[in-house]
Amino acid sequence: MTQPLTVDTISNRRLLTGVRLACLAACLIMFIISLTVYHADLSGLAVFVLFILFYVQLPGQFLLRLAGIRPAHFSVLLCTGLFTGWAFITLQYFVTELIRTNLLLYAAGPVCSLIYLFRLYKERKSGELNRFPVSFGKLSAAFCIFFTVGLFYSMVETQFQYLSPMVDEFTYMNPDKGFHIGLINSLSHGYPLECPWFSGLYFNYHIFTELLYSIPVRLFSLTADKVLLSCGPYMTVYTFSVSMYALFREMCAKADRAGLYSLALLMSNIFIARNPSTSLAFLFIYRNENVAAYGVSGAIALLLLIRYWHADAAGGNLSVRKLLPVIGVLMLVTGIKGPFGLVMLASMWGTFVLGLILRKMKFRMVLPLILMSAGFLLVYMTVLGSKGQGSGGESLFALATIVNITFFKSPVVALTKAIGLPLMLRYAVLLGVFTVFLLTAFFLPFVCGYIRELFLVFTGRREFDFTRVLVYAACLVGYITLMVLSYHGHSQVYFGFVTVFFAPLISFWFFEDMEENRGIAMKLIRGIFIACLILCCAGLAYHLEGLISSAKYAADPSSDAKLYQSMSQDEYKAMRWIDENTPKDSLIATDRYYSRALDKYEVENRWDNRFFLYADYSNRICYLAGSGYNLPAGDWPKRQERININNRLYNASDKGRGKLARSLGIDYVVVSKRFTNASGLENRDYSLCFSNKDVEIYEITD
Repeated sequence: MTQPLTVDTISNRRLLTGVRLACLAACLIMFIISLTVYHADLSGLAVFVLFILFYVQLPGQFLLRLAGIRPAHFSVLLCTGLFTGWAFITLQYFVTELIRTNLLLYAAGPVCSLIYLFRLYKERKSGELNRFPVSFGKLSAAFCIFFTVGLFYSMVETQFQYLSPMVDEFTYMNPDKGFHIGLINSLSHGYPLECPWFSGLYFNYHIFTELLYSIPVRLFSLTADKVLLSCGPYMTVYTFSVSMYALFREMCAKADRAGLYSLALLMSNIFIARNPSTSLAFLFIYRNENVAAYGVSGAIALLLLIRYWHADAAGGNLSVRKLLPVIGVLMLVTGIKGPFGLVMLASMWGTFVLGLILRKMKFRMVLPLILMSAGFLLVYMTVLGSKGQGSGGESLFALATIVNITFFKSPVVALTKAIGLPLMLRYAVLLGVFTVFLLTAFFLPFVCGYIRELFLVFTGRREFDFTRVLVYAACLVGYITLMVLSYHGHSQVYFGFVTVFFAPLISFWFFEDMEENRGIAMKLIRGIFIACLILCCAGLAYHLEGLISSAKYAADPSSDAKLYQSMSQDEYKAMRWIDENTPKDSLIATDRYYSRALDKYEVENRWDNRFFLYADYSNRICYLAGSGYNLPAGDWPKRQERININNRLYNASDKGRGKLARSLGIDYVVVSKRFTNASGLENRDYSLCFSNKDVEIYEITD
């Protein structure tokens, strides 16, 4: 029924249109700033957008059509289509490695896109497709705010801290970004992934994001740093924003509130850790730190695809063609970030077992789950399986070590000790406080909604909905694995991200179910939720204000931002020279680790031995005699010995350095004049082939 045009209605429409236009203007301003101030690569960004559109997004939507999946809302189509297309191009990549030609990678995506667009054109002519599925005038104003603030968060964490070396004398380079740039460059050469830092080492990692980024590097000669730093933030915000909106749009009864729900999620500043204003979850999401945004969004796409597949399966049709995208996206999520795939698969098994117990599911559903498990194991045991992967501690299990990352652990421990609580009660209090800060504003409605749902399902008062129960199972599995498992590095936090980003959905379900309840208890729960939301939003605003100051400081040529000096213009030019003038299989030696000479870094620390920016930027393998991941931390004396061997290459008085270089397979020796005094190495074995203020490059001659 059309809403009557009253003065209030017209004013409301004008206000919402004004909000949409303001958000659009803000996004354009941020884009212009990134181009004019920070000199993001416009041509590279244009190529990347076209690549995502015609090689990933549209082919994915076409495959969903072939599978018989027709999402009801455009946001759901974008979300599921993106990850289906991503799984498809990942398959193309591995097939390409088998047939040894890039033809499939070049052609498959555009061909699928053209067929899909032609089918849409035919449907438009026949009247099946009446209009474009999105109207600016009907776009949720709350979603526009959510997207704009998210883009701002991402930009001040990435591009607004990054200056191109060709524009500024020094570029800011977060070590983790250098790490991922190296993986992208190596994958652009093919698979298996040869470690770009250490000769002779094949590297296993969660690489499906880097694999996607490597394809435009491989096909269209984009550079990995520009793809990651100029294009990555936009890809991150688009993927995460559309996926969260699609989740609420598809799974909530009040679908028109999806934009408001998304905005509330952002305002909640969820998973606060380390300090009172910084969300660890949003830090990893919007900075694209270890691609958390794609893991969360992929889990959402998987949930939505399961929903469409199970609608047929519940009626007795296991629908193999609808199952294929589910398996493909599960494998993709596992390759993006293993913990997400593990949590989702374990949750599906848990939901299946519960359904059997309650006699709400047929045993034949075990067959699709076996196929999903096989897909998960195929990725986990091949792409992720290596000696360098596994638990981060002495044991796979370490109860609640994750609380060590939080800023409030010490005072809570001190307080509980001071009042004389027994050890187990102290642990319980610590876990309770951690959980409150994990879910922030959603803690109370989530707990109430979870307990209420358990009661309704187990008593038979609510129908057993597989995907709805799966959400509850995923939250439980994610929380348990977060607390129990001991994973390597900070990657343990990813087990809890499914809980963090599914908890708001459960909270909104609870509020929708209890919307007509005007009792004192519900008023109290709503009041506490709103009060917490306001406090969390204030913390978010404070954090963003600090990021603005940091971005201004990094962009000011007169500021003394020594902390961020990692690569100079002349070093960047030298690496580009290597990329353009040496064979792609060249092995280079370096006397620089990140922003230090090799003799200045801590050889005892295994995790310090993985960032060699020359390898990242030159798109070549860097020799360091296996001193990194393939040696345990306790073997640091061996690492020191091998570094000493490497340093002989830079000793001008060592007459045998050319013979040593040839025996090690070294093709070029790069001298970092900003960090060492090793210049002037030319002799009959070392031929100077490049030199500028900061770098000398010697070719090893026979």
